Amino acid sequence: MGLMVLSVGLLTAMDGTGKYLVQDYPLGQVVWARYAFNLLALLPLALLGRRPVWQTRAAGWQWIRALCMILATWTMFLSLKWLPMAETYAIAFLSPLLVALLAGPVLGERVGWARWLAAFFGFLGVVVVLRPGSGMFGAVALAPLAMALSFALYQLATRALGGRDHATTTMFYSAAVGTLFTTPVLWWQWREPDPFGWLLMLAMGVLGLLAQLAMIQAFALGPASLISPFLYSQIVWASLFGYLVFGDLPDLMTLVGAAVVVASGLWLWRVEAKGKSG
Repeated sequence: MGLMVLSVGLLTAMDGTGKYLVQDYPLGQVVWARYAFNLLALLPLALLGRRPVWQTRAAGWQWIRALCMILATWTMFLSLKWLPMAETYAIAFLSPLLVALLAGPVLGERVGWARWLAAFFGFLGVVVVLRPGSGMFGAVALAPLAMALSFALYQLATRALGGRDHATTTMFYSAAVGTLFTTPVLWWQWREPDPFGWLLMLAMGVLGLLAQLAMIQAFALGPASLISPFLYSQIVWASLFGYLVFGDLPDLMTLVGAAVVVASGLWLWRVEAKGKSG
């Protein structure tokens, strides 16, 4: 449980670093740095492996997963450029509910009444966060919603992989494909970083790698039914990071909406966990 909390804390720090960077650097350059430096940080692990890290038993799903991750990262950083961290993550918490709904058409899983009910209240919580009539309800809301959808597709692709490849191989494909597809963007989205900028870009790569390793180890040591709910601790990290670094505090409506989304996800998790155990 501690490793999962640590993992989402590291992921939040990586996203917060990206939010800081997109204030001064082009979005495409920041997304490229997230993958390029993640690939650089991953190389020592790749070289220590017993088999070539690029060998995969599920190349198609690896590419699909990596492409969904690129879109999720792009829309995440775009969301963070416009919105405070707590609001962005409150909307991002729709992803587990979207996974539950999309698992039917994508993976052939049964979508029962509990998933539809949880998704309904999850979307209701997002509407509370966005507040129709406010500045967030409109074009600005499309980026975090697109991020939640693309991240859900990324999780479905991860589930479809089904552990057919070693974790290092999966991390390698994410970083390598991300670097491959974002590098051409540098031709028209590049600003020479200062030393501090380079340091922050390197930090994103290292934080991303450490977060993935902590999450993999968490699921290796404990059952998913016990570990998964601690993903929602990210709203605490986001509120803390947003306040300390950017001076943003979530307002009451954001907290209420986030609570509804989180409660919907936890309720669905509990219902499905009972169904599996029964």
